[in-house]
Amino acid sequence: MDQTQMDKLTLLLDPTDEFVWTPDTCQMVYAYFQELIDHYEGAPLTEYTLRLIGSDLEHYICKLLYDGEIKYNMNARTLNFSMGKPRVEFNSNQIPDVQ
Repeated sequence: MDQTQMDKLTLLLDPTDEFVWTPDTCQMVYAYFQELIDHYEGAPLTEYTLRLIGSDLEHYICKLLYDGEIKYNMNARTLNFSMGKPRVEFNSNQIPDVQ
């Protein structure tokens, strides 16, 4: 392995196609990842630092999901809903009265 690359981080975004991405939402995640890398520049690449970066990225992706920027890919090979169960919006006119 090339030792000059040992301090480089890369991001493989959603390898299992759990979410539906647009080019814009992908770019948002890559830009946020770059912000995190810039923020931690000079810090040792310890497991702790990597976990901080990963955790921040996970929270950002979760926010994108809850804000409706991305959604679960219901045609994915497996549905694991790693960020919580999907939210379904109902139109109040479609809900029948139950008596």
